[in-house]
Amino acid sequence: MLEPSPYQDHKTWKMTPAMIRARQPFFKKNLMGLVILLGVTGTIYTYTYKMLNKDSDFADVPIPPIDEKELEQLKKEYELEKIRRAQK
Repeated sequence: MLEPSPYQDHKTWKMTPAMIRARQPFFKKNLMGLVILLGVTGTIYTYTYKMLNKDSDFADVPIPPIDEKELEQLKKEYELEKIRRAQK
């Protein structure tokens, strides 16, 4: 079984007033560090998300011309593949 620290109340396992007083000088610095870390992380994620979703329509990508024979061949291959997958 776990034994409580001398800085914890033995009945409730809460911090003692001495422990609370010892942690007070570091609270603001720790909170500031947390805010900075969350801010940097959030900024990186936001920047990445915006850059990745900036251009998703591919309107500027030229499509090479395809003749009718190639198109029919591709349609046949597609249909055969669809049938093969449906049989699995």
